[in-house]
Amino acid sequence: MRDQFSAVTAIKEPAISERPREIWGEHWDSDNQTSVSQRFFSFYRKAVFARTVSYFTNKYFSKKGNFVEAGCGTAETSMRINKLGGDRTLIAADIVQPILKNCHPVMDEKLCCDIFSIPLKDDSIEGIWNVGVMEHFTQENNDRILSEFYRILKPGHRIILLIPGTDSPPQKILRVFEKIINFKNGGEFRFHPPEISQMWSKTAARELLERNGFKLHRYDPGWRSLFAFKTLVGIKD
Repeated sequence: MRDQFSAVTAIKEPAISERPREIWGEHWDSDNQTSVSQRFFSFYRKAVFARTVSYFTNKYFSKKGNFVEAGCGTAETSMRINKLGGDRTLIAADIVQPILKNCHPVMDEKLCCDIFSIPLKDDSIEGIWNVGVMEHFTQENNDRILSEFYRILKPGHRIILLIPGTDSPPQKILRVFEKIINFKNGGEFRFHPPEISQMWSKTAARELLERNGFKLHRYDPGWRSLFAFKTLVGIKD
């Protein structure tokens, strides 16, 4: 599938805004990844979230083509995706060059870019997914991101978004631990950058997708991820 990928990429220079790169660069810094908490999150991504991603990508993505993880981080949550003997090419896209260089080898190609401006042609990709990305942006910026996804996705194909719910037990537990740590240390510690756009209902999911041109194909409450994420499957008509 490498030749097919070469045909759809490199049509413009990616626009990378400095502040997001700084925030995510700090989060994915190699020194930070050696902490006990980040090693636990790595284990959790591989043991739980990777199975969730595998289920939804295998069920809702086409059997052949190019697929982009837009905001891949370590790409550990993608390690179980079935590439069907090479018929599926997985493209890792992230704003942080160091983590992109060292992301999971399941990824076939890598793009260092801002997900507001992905250097791929219109209607060129068979699927787009991400895990724990959309909640870090305002609703206005989520609309910009989804507009870009709509641009590069082929008609009739799908996006898969895993977004924490406002009722997510794992997220609530993390917030409690953050409060305890900050009470003891008098700081502003967070395990992740702020999650300002969590998902609260199927209605909200439908509205988010429909105002950006997608039809809600499935809304999953999240038991496969132990209720850490709501899963939205959207289709471009």
